[in-house]
Amino acid sequence: MMDGRAATMVVVVLGVLVQGCGYQFSVEGPGPRIGGGPALTDDAAPVVELAIRNFRNRTFHRNLEYACTRAMRQEFTVGGGTRVVADDEQADYVMEGEIISVTVSSLTFSTNVTRERRVEMVVNATVKHRRTGDVAWTGTATGIGEFFVNRGPDVEGRQDEIQFNRVLQDRALERAGQDAAETLAVSFREAWRQGQFSPGPSSSVAAPRILASCPVLSPTPRTSVLVRVPG
Repeated sequence: MMDGRAATMVVVVLGVLVQGCGYQFSVEGPGPRIGGGPALTDDAAPVVELAIRNFRNRTFHRNLEYACTRAMRQEFTVGGGTRVVADDEQADYVMEGEIISVTVSSLTFSTNVTRERRVEMVVNATVKHRRTGDVAWTGTATGIGEFFVNRGPDVEGRQDEIQFNRVLQDRALERAGQDAAETLAVSFREAWRQGQFSPGPSSSVAAPRILASCPVLSPTPRTSVLVRVPG
């Protein structure tokens, strides 16, 4: 083992060599991850800045458009591939949609009495480029919701029964809208992964460029090393 004086001499010599090495290198691209592992790479498909306008309701069921629009914004926010923005001016693409139809059918019976019902909601969505108006993607999905029918024990309870079943049906319609939104979001993300959407102005990010004054001992494949020999 070396004594304290020898260790000090080694540190001083290394410091002089590093300061006067004359090396310079530049790193382009994401580079290696701290702690090991593969290098980070940019996703081939850019994030889509998307504005989702309020859906139109073509049915006789009131207020469905609000719940459906809320479900669409939620699914396209958490699913990846899109960044939902509040204003059209901030978006590269704009989504418009409508609730085409709602069907309520009996699912199970007991002694000629309906015990369970199913609601089906058909939703259509279209994504257009905000600047050109060109259609970039369309999708149609059917969402399903189910609920058990409540039966009042007597005639006096019929009115409460009707109101309670209406609440149950409204909740089933919300679930159907959520189901349709999930289906449309999956279809949209598949088109996004296939590169169907071109990057917008806010999606382009320049690759980082780093300058340093000492050599890299183990350069990554995307690292270039420039050596300057003192004259």
